[in-house]
Amino acid sequence: MKRKQTGTLKSCTFLINPTRHPSSVRVLKKILKKRTSAELIETGSRKELSNEVVKFCKGPRENIVIWGGDGTVHDAINAMMIHPPQGKALGFLRGGTGNGIQDSYEIPWRISRQIETYIKSAENNFYEAVDLLKIETAQKTLYGQLVGVGVDADILRIRSDQFVSAAATTKATATTAAGIRFYLGAGLKVLRTFDFKTVENKTLTFTNGKYALKGGKINAEFPFKSLVRNTKSTLVEIGTRPYYGKRFKICPDVVCNDGKMDAYLFQFTNHFSVLRNILSIWNGWHDRVNRHLVKAGYPLIERYEVESTVIRMKKSFSFHVDGELYHTGSDAEIRISIMPQVVNFLVPEHFYRKFHPFFFEEAGSSLTKLE
Repeated sequence: MKRKQTGTLKSCTFLINPTRHPSSVRVLKKILKKRTSAELIETGSRKELSNEVVKFCKGPRENIVIWGGDGTVHDAINAMMIHPPQGKALGFLRGGTGNGIQDSYEIPWRISRQIETYIKSAENNFYEAVDLLKIETAQKTLYGQLVGVGVDADILRIRSDQFVSAAATTKATATTAAGIRFYLGAGLKVLRTFDFKTVENKTLTFTNGKYALKGGKINAEFPFKSLVRNTKSTLVEIGTRPYYGKRFKICPDVVCNDGKMDAYLFQFTNHFSVLRNILSIWNGWHDRVNRHLVKAGYPLIERYEVESTVIRMKKSFSFHVDGELYHTGSDAEIRISIMPQVVNFLVPEHFYRKFHPFFFEEAGSSLTKLE
């Protein structure tokens, strides 16, 4: 559905989480007041931010742009799903430590450049309807674009244990100190102490998809209606966006709007394999990693494209959604399904063009619509 043009973000709300990088927030507010007529709202808590998103969904404005980290955007997405809006779009500025969602949608780095990008995108309706993951446990339903079970949840749990007081344990993600050094500290601790022999078995049930191996010289596919996979993977990552944070391309082959989730099984069995391939793992070069693993006779990084996934273990377990730590509670499984093109993301022009290669042609400095 095409929307009317709105000028310099006249029909846009900017929602700011001021607890993240206050000096950058001051620069952001100065630029916004000078360059736009957008509504500007600062929030003091996660609950207040979620309430403002719900108000936006019910109100007349067409675009909402969030300043904050991946956790802030995660909160905004879940608030939007309370009252899914029609004909509205969500954008996101770089206001966090990891900025994985911002990297996934190619948001520029400089604040002024980000604002200019969103002005142009809003005026020209550069928004993409993207898929979300619906994650269900016995206690709750969540929405996001990245889910992880295994070592990444272990890192988040250790990070929470280090920086959250015992009284606030149940609200760890809301009060945990931010910063890349805390992730690195927890990651190094896990790397030093991790015992590959104690990795618990996971049963994954995939529905309506295919096994899609990315190899060094050839790729391989195997379609199925249903597949049960028992694995001792150190990490299971499921996503509709490629980046975790700090350019960590954990799901390198995903497409954000194809109605499928990509599931990756990282089946490392020793520290040497991880350390030898760490750069390739970080950059999403799974074909290079698999080339080394197959020569050594080790299990490969497996990839699946599916519509739904159930992850079961013998005991309840921790998992993350968009970097936010959760627990299955009394249950021992999570159910993940795809919600195709359920939310509009306001995206930069260069990102939009990749998904609409024949929609526009350039005539000088203006955009001309192709019939």
